[in-house]
Amino acid sequence: MAVTAPPASVSAGAKKRLARWKKALLIILALGAVACVWEFVSSQNPYLLPVKRALKYDLLHLSPISEQDRTAGLLAGYTVENYGEGTLLTGEFSGETDRKTVCRDGERTRLVNELDGYRLDFPAGTDFDFSLSPLFVRAAGEGFDAVISRETATYNGVKDVITFELSTFLPFLFHDKTVKAHVDYYEYRFLLSPAWQESNGVRVETWTGADGSEWIWAVLQDPGEAAYDGYLYATLYTGSREYLRVMFRLHSGDTALRETLTQGLCPLLFDPVGTGTYDTDYCPELPEEWTDETRQTYTDLSAGNTMRWGIFTEDIFHTGIRETVPALEEKLDHRFDVILAYCHLIHPFPTEFMEENRQAGRLVELTWQLTDSNNEDLLGPSPLLDIYRGKRDGELREFARQAAGWGHPFLFRLNNEMNSDWTSYSGVVNLCDPQLFVGVWQRIYRIFREEGVNNCIWIYNPNDRNAPPSKWNDALAYYPGNGYAQLLGVTGYNNGTYYTQWNEQWREFEEIYDEVQAAYGPHFSRFSWIITEFASSSVGGDKAAWIDNMFAHIGDYPNIKAAVWFSYADFDGGIPARPYWLDESDETLEAFRRGLHGGEP
Repeated sequence: MAVTAPPASVSAGAKKRLARWKKALLIILALGAVACVWEFVSSQNPYLLPVKRALKYDLLHLSPISEQDRTAGLLAGYTVENYGEGTLLTGEFSGETDRKTVCRDGERTRLVNELDGYRLDFPAGTDFDFSLSPLFVRAAGEGFDAVISRETATYNGVKDVITFELSTFLPFLFHDKTVKAHVDYYEYRFLLSPAWQESNGVRVETWTGADGSEWIWAVLQDPGEAAYDGYLYATLYTGSREYLRVMFRLHSGDTALRETLTQGLCPLLFDPVGTGTYDTDYCPELPEEWTDETRQTYTDLSAGNTMRWGIFTEDIFHTGIRETVPALEEKLDHRFDVILAYCHLIHPFPTEFMEENRQAGRLVELTWQLTDSNNEDLLGPSPLLDIYRGKRDGELREFARQAAGWGHPFLFRLNNEMNSDWTSYSGVVNLCDPQLFVGVWQRIYRIFREEGVNNCIWIYNPNDRNAPPSKWNDALAYYPGNGYAQLLGVTGYNNGTYYTQWNEQWREFEEIYDEVQAAYGPHFSRFSWIITEFASSSVGGDKAAWIDNMFAHIGDYPNIKAAVWFSYADFDGGIPARPYWLDESDETLEAFRRGLHGGEP
């Protein structure tokens, strides 16, 4: 069949339309390419920033700060100290990746920290501690000390991502408030709460600097024996999701120093470069006053090659220890070596309970939490602040005398999970100052020694994840120092997936404790570790299989000498949101029994 060609005029029109479509498509593609380039150049997305910085500083070898900016404003004759990987160098930088410069001109001390991307001025005579450089720098001068860290605001959802990206892509149309919202909530929601201020006798002022920096001035009223009663906080925004946090501690009456610190900081922020280096030397120092029985208990635990298992159950002081635990032991054909129990500041030392367990051949892990509200009223009075002021020594001494009077060894876990936002004694609830926690820990330790407590093995026990997820709130910031703890407690739960709004995910045992090992191994390798409490929820996965997997992997961590199962639940109202019961089902109980007996059915 013959095909008739279309008229020439129709063919030409089609060609013209096609040509117009090609031009439009090319224009769209060109605009898209320009938009992509603009987005790459302008974006401050925390996932993209490392790529951009690697191109600028690793590939092109640019400098994040010019020499002029590094020394601008210094008086003639200033001296320069270069620190590489935390060590004072005799000359210029060479291959170091953790670079810091300290300049002194007689009127000020300038710190240029390339790792965290800032230049700050401090009063003359200020010295710096770079031992926890990947987290923060500590500064100390006449009448003050300080902590400086570069933090990152997390995303709370898709809306935050879109809002922030639009603000960097089209800043003339969109203004991002999510970073400030992160700072206000995660860093300072307790400090800025009028209810918390009234409950704890803290007076707070806030203001915004001409450069957009935000300031908080907090005064601890009726300070008593507090080392410092004035706190000055500065938040310096970078235009990215990163921000610089500076916290000063000083005496509130020194208004001249406060003015100097506020006006003389002269911040300059730039891109951070390099890899941080830690300089820690953490090791247990055993008290000379320990009884022979206590020393032997510690040696048996830390030097033993057999894993010790422990348990916590509901109403542990009564029905738990007398009925629930024995019933579990009978079903498991295993006697638990360790019993976990909790006391609060308002409770006496549980002498009868301790003796009951000693007679049964069990070691008690006594967790003493400085709370008057079971950690439920975090906006209420903080016992930690009262102890910092020196106002509750009588209660501390009475508890210590009772412990000494009993006289037998026990594991003493003071204020566990302090790097959280769910305990009355946590850093974020108490002026956002881990050093306050350290000072209280050392005070209690001293009181115990003075009252003759020579039967107490101290456990330092942060949570496996920081809340808020800030560098200043890292577990290492709370370490009380060598000589103040003999065991490292590690805590990591498989919380399950009930709380989807918190993005909770099912985590296998090795996922949790590989992270714990990576975080603590480089610093606490000379300590014996105890999993002071752990468990798996049944919401979101196979709990019995999780237990089987736990037994298969717990031996991968040689520092862990004991593990205590938390056989209870976290509740959402009356709903067990995180059911941790060991005997939740026949399958979970059998899996644990199987693991205890080396896999035998």
